[in-house]
Amino acid sequence: MNEDWKTQEIRDAEAALEEALANAERVGARADEMNRELSESKLSEEQTERIEQFVRGGQAPEGIVELQRRIDEGELSWDDVAEGRALQDEGVQSAFASGVPNMQQAKEMIDEGHEIDEIIENDPNRPPE
Repeated sequence: MNEDWKTQEIRDAEAALEEALANAERVGARADEMNRELSESKLSEEQTERIEQFVRGGQAPEGIVELQRRIDEGELSWDDVAEGRALQDEGVQSAFASGVPNMQQAKEMIDEGHEIDEIIENDPNRPPE
């Protein structure tokens, strides 16, 4: 089919869309790869309670508070977050975006058996008390 009818704006928009789709596919593939690389993590009931107490204690960033609200409403769970089932959720991604550079450190501390309180205390993004 002849595409001579397309204006430069339409061609630019198509190119931008194709680039955005390709980027989304790359990001999704990388997220899947990272998810496969992570060891399986399961939060204990005690760990979940500590996380919720921290969030409800007013020390968590607004994105995490919003995530807790969604968890309270039954939309998802901390296990969904910890086990990676919620990685594609935009709200989960947004809630943790500022802490992404420190997530590997937190994961390593979890794998080493550190307590949640200690991991939280070592978070450089943690607001001052």
